[in-house]
Amino acid sequence: MARSGSRARGCRAAGALISVVACAVAGALTGCSTTQQEAARLQLNSARIRASEGRIRVTAPGQAVRVVKVALVAGAGQTAFVVRVQNPTRRPVSDLPISVGVRAGATPRLYVNARSQAEDSYFDAHLPPVAAGAALTWVYTTSRHLPAHSRPFAIVGDTPSPPAPTPAPPPVIRASAVGAGGPSLAVALHNLSSLPQYQLQVYAVAQRAGRYVAAGNLTVAHLGSQARRTLKLSLLGSLDHAHLQVEALPTIFQ
Repeated sequence: MARSGSRARGCRAAGALISVVACAVAGALTGCSTTQQEAARLQLNSARIRASEGRIRVTAPGQAVRVVKVALVAGAGQTAFVVRVQNPTRRPVSDLPISVGVRAGATPRLYVNARSQAEDSYFDAHLPPVAAGAALTWVYTTSRHLPAHSRPFAIVGDTPSPPAPTPAPPPVIRASAVGAGGPSLAVALHNLSSLPQYQLQVYAVAQRAGRYVAAGNLTVAHLGSQARRTLKLSLLGSLDHAHLQVEALPTIFQ
């Protein structure tokens, strides 16, 4: 009987092991999350919130991405900085610090995004993921008064803060404009992945004859896995006869 009992316990143990393996395989196939993975996502979001409470000022450009173009779009007492960056490397990058501001004549640089009091403002001074060999158009909006005839600048550093995993390919978040009325744009979002997103970044830019004529940005505090939402994005400038592009950038990668 003792031997039979040992075999029974062994069978139960083997069954438990098989269940664990099966669960792990199912998780890999379906994208379901473990408690540890969920905790890691929350820890990353908390670390980003803490980082946003400090001052970010990049004074020298790094080598991870190149700033291709910087432009200003003004309207309704606000100004949008539109920054086009290119990742020339063979690996994706994310959470790189970025500083934007203006220069007027021989005066020192005026940094405008060094500090923010908003809780979900981390990506006001950091880049979302930029895929290997790809480009990204980042948007930052400020109500700060800027000197007349000033020239915009953007500087991107090399060191992520805090470090974040950037597997390839990143989760796909579909974004599309579903209506524009006055200074706002209705944007429909669909998280096609099983990964919930925190501080999801949504950027809208419009060009006419190669010139940025409208821009806006939106931070979505949370978008659940496979979730859909339609939100309003404040837009500066004019969409008349312009080509509009809306993009949602994931911020959680595993």
